[in-house]
Amino acid sequence: MPFAKSNSAGYSKSFPLVLLRKMGFIALAWIVVFFISHPFRTDNGGLNALWLFAPLVGSFSGLVAGWYMATDAVEESSLTGITLWAILVVAATLPMWIVDPLLSHLIGWPMNFAGFMVLTSATLLALGAAVWHASSQE
Repeated sequence: MPFAKSNSAGYSKSFPLVLLRKMGFIALAWIVVFFISHPFRTDNGGLNALWLFAPLVGSFSGLVAGWYMATDAVEESSLTGITLWAILVVAATLPMWIVDPLLSHLIGWPMNFAGFMVLTSATLLALGAAVWHASSQE
């Protein structure tokens, strides 16, 4: 919708719906990442060598999530700068930080250091990818 009317908040009326749809896809994708990263999160009573690769899984996932969230965000929202970046970063990382602890609790796999590394690296790369991609579109 390139000619959508903006409301007083500075974004088109469909932008929150676009964000919610993208957040839903990121949440569904994070369910897959959660199960894929389980071998990296297992604790065998000591230091697991696969813990070293947990940030790679999270980094790649966060990079994809941030890039996906920022794609066409400037055109859809009519926002620019740090306001748009903050909205995109929160929208890209919130599904991860909700789905992961929820699944950990429901399935009974405790959150350990490797799980925290997956989430943290995903957050950092989502932040970088969302800001970089959105700023390149401005």
